[in-house]
Amino acid sequence: MNTSRRMAFFLITLSVSVLAVACGESKVSQCNRIIAVVNKASGEVQAAGKSDNPDRVGNLENVANSIDQYAQELEAVQVKDETLQGLQSRLIQIYQETSKATRSLVEGARKKDNQAVTASVKSLKQANQKESSLVDELNQYCRGK
Repeated sequence: MNTSRRMAFFLITLSVSVLAVACGESKVSQCNRIIAVVNKASGEVQAAGKSDNPDRVGNLENVANSIDQYAQELEAVQVKDETLQGLQSRLIQIYQETSKATRSLVEGARKKDNQAVTASVKSLKQANQKESSLVDELNQYCRGK
């Protein structure tokens, strides 16, 4: 093989490799943007749960507001990957359910309505389970498994 052909073969191989890596980075980049929002939301909710704030009801109201903001932030993340779009939509829906259940819990606690509090806690547990499963699914997809 002469030098010109070797150089052409090398350049074609290099181009294909760069394109393959660029496509992989695109998915990784999209995953990272979604995961960054999810991690911030999770960290804030966990911190609120460990708070020494004596106004627990007010603290829960702040959590609901934060969850709304994270749902909006997640909605603003631009992704082109169709699977990631589906996962993103489901996460947004779960955040909206969580916010709604948290607000119901706050309202029930303020009215001292034990039945409403119990129903809200049940809804929050269900949303938490859905989120946990969905985050696992997101992580598996982003790792390529």
